[in-house]
Amino acid sequence: MKKIIGSARGAVALALVVTLFGTTAYAAEAAPTTETVTTQGEQATPVLTVEEALEKAKKHSVDLADLQKQSDFLQETKEDIWDAVGTFSVPTYEYQKWVNDGVYSYTSGIYSTNSGMTATKYSTQITNLVLETTVKSTFSSIVENEESLELLKEMQAIKKTLYEQGQTKYNLGMLSKYKLDQLKAEYDTSKVNVYQLERNLEQMYINLNNLMGESADKKYVIEYDVEFEPYVLQGSLEAYINASMKNDYSILLKEQAVEDAKFNKNFVSESTLDSTNKKNKLTYESAQRAYKSAKEDKEIAIRNAYIKLQQSEVNYNQLKADLEQTKATLKTAEVNYKIGNTTKLTLDQAQLAVTKDEFALKSFARSYDMQVFTFKNTSLIAGGSTGTSGSSKSGGSASNDSAEG
Repeated sequence: MKKIIGSARGAVALALVVTLFGTTAYAAEAAPTTETVTTQGEQATPVLTVEEALEKAKKHSVDLADLQKQSDFLQETKEDIWDAVGTFSVPTYEYQKWVNDGVYSYTSGIYSTNSGMTATKYSTQITNLVLETTVKSTFSSIVENEESLELLKEMQAIKKTLYEQGQTKYNLGMLSKYKLDQLKAEYDTSKVNVYQLERNLEQMYINLNNLMGESADKKYVIEYDVEFEPYVLQGSLEAYINASMKNDYSILLKEQAVEDAKFNKNFVSESTLDSTNKKNKLTYESAQRAYKSAKEDKEIAIRNAYIKLQQSEVNYNQLKADLEQTKATLKTAEVNYKIGNTTKLTLDQAQLAVTKDEFALKSFARSYDMQVFTFKNTSLIAGGSTGTSGSSKSGGSASNDSAEG
C-alpha cells in the first residue's frame, strides 16, 4: 500500500469522499465483500502485477525502441570505422594538440561514436526508470480510485436511505419540502459522483492498456499491495549524496558533456579556424559551469527529498493514531447500539469512518513507497537535468571510452 505524495487524481478522489462524509447520519450497512467466482465456462479475470505490467510496457515503449535502434546504429558505425582504419584507442587529449585533417577525421569519428553510445546507455537507464515510475503511478491511481469508489458507493447508499426517510417524514408532516429537496439533491449528486469516478476508472484502465500495448477493452485485476516500511539510510547523508552523484544518470550526462567539450577544445584539426577554436573553449567552460550547477542543485534536491521522507514518516504515524481513534469510536458505537442507546445509522457512520481512515493509511503508504523509490533512484529527483535533453545529443556526447573492442 503506497501512494504517490502529491498525486492529483488521488487527492481529488479522497477530497470528494471527505466532502461527502459531512452527513450526520449513516444508513445502509457496508456491503459485504465478495469474491469473484468463476462459473463453468467462464474465464477468470487475470491478475496483473507491477512487474508484469512493466515488462509489457518496456516491450511496447517507442522511446526504448528508438534508443535501441540508436545504439545499434552507433555500434555499426564504430565497426565501419574499424574496418576502414583498424582498431585503436582514442589518444589522450588532456592538453591541446593539432593534428592533420585525416587523423582528426577518424579519431573524432570514433570518439563521437563512443560518446553517443555512452549517452544512449545513460538515456536508456533514465527512460527505464521513468517508465517504471509511470507504471507504479498508474497502479497507485487505479487502486486509490477503486477504494474511493467503494466509499462513494457506501455514501450513495447513505444518501438514498436519508432521502427515503425524508420522504416518510415529509408525508407525516415532520419535514419541510425544502429539506426534502435538499436530501434529494444530495442523493442525486452522490449518484453522479459514483458515475463520474467509474468513468474515470475506465479511462485509467484504457491508459494502462495503452501503456502496455494491449487492447483498450482488456480487463485485469490490479494487484498492488505495499506495506509501509520506514526507509533507513545506511551511513551519513553526505556519503549517500557522494555515492549517488557517481550513479545519477542526469549528472553523468552533464559530466559527459564536459568530456565532449574538452575533446573538441583540445583535439584540433589543422584546418580549424581560430574563431572555432575560441568558440570550443567557451563551450568547454560553459559545460563545466553547467555540470557544477547541476551537481549543486542535485545535492539540494536529495537533501530536501530526505527531509520529506522523514516528514512523511511522522505523518504516517499521525494517520495511524487517527485510525485508532476512529476504531475506538466504532467500538463505543457498537456497544451503544447493542444496548439500544444509538441508532443503526450512527453505527454505520462510525464504520464508514474507520473504512475511510484505513484507505487513507493505505493511500499514504503507496505515496511513501514512491518517495522511497525516487530517493533510491536520484536520476528521478528534480534538481539536475532529467537527461532527456542530453540524450538528444546522440553522436557527440559521451564519456571518453576507448575504441578498443
